[in-house]
Amino acid sequence: MRTQWIPWAASALIAAVTVWFVLPGNGLQGQSPLDDPSAAPGRGDTLARVGDHVLYSTDLALVRASGSAAETWADDQLLACAAVEAGLENPAVSRFVAQRAVQLYLRDLMVDSLMRSVSPPSEQEILVFMEQDPELYLIERHYYQMILADSAMADSIHTRLGWGQNFQVTAMNVSIGQKAGIGGDLGFVTGGEMLNHGLPEHVGRLDGLSPVVRSSLGWHIFRVTETRAVEDSLRAVRSAGEVLYGRRIDAAMDSLLQAAEERFTMEVKI
Repeated sequence: MRTQWIPWAASALIAAVTVWFVLPGNGLQGQSPLDDPSAAPGRGDTLARVGDHVLYSTDLALVRASGSAAETWADDQLLACAAVEAGLENPAVSRFVAQRAVQLYLRDLMVDSLMRSVSPPSEQEILVFMEQDPELYLIERHYYQMILADSAMADSIHTRLGWGQNFQVTAMNVSIGQKAGIGGDLGFVTGGEMLNHGLPEHVGRLDGLSPVVRSSLGWHIFRVTETRAVEDSLRAVRSAGEVLYGRRIDAAMDSLLQAAEERFTMEVKI
């Protein structure tokens, strides 16, 4: 069933890479929303006040919020003051939430800085990457999918599919996925695209019926009925470039965490 990559596909891939790199918004680069704003002098105008709590124009400038956000802030602060007045506050929880908010803010700054330091792959690097694993990036598989709400149902249906029950009819009857009405037909997709959706690598290399795969959407069962040499070259290049870029970011994050562990004392009790 597997289709061998045909050498003439290389010219189409090179053209697709070139087109992708000259198009704006290719998904690998872009201005981050976490650019550090310049520190504004003074506090600025008072936009809202609730008791002793004040919102200044410079506060909104720090997070690039519009002036209309002051009304939301005032309503939220009124509710917060009412909660304290009613004795609902747990000071320990409030302290932890405040610490956690600062932690997440600083984490995002570090992650943003790291991502800026990682260079997107070049045209040639993407082509080499695809050719090193043609099964994932140069072959399209015709995928069908069904999504089940619980594991017991998924296991039962998977058993029946193994006995020969029709996949598409079953998907139409029981799947909660968006493609249920057409039998779960996802069309021809490369394995790299499946990886970009957070699915395990064995789904990207699938031939036939998959095991049950769990995700945040539920329990998936996939089926591949046929394969062909890649035809949508631009889409294949885009997905391969995203996979390669994601791996570079993951590697950079691992290095960053390892270096941080060497500098800071850490102990985690589970």
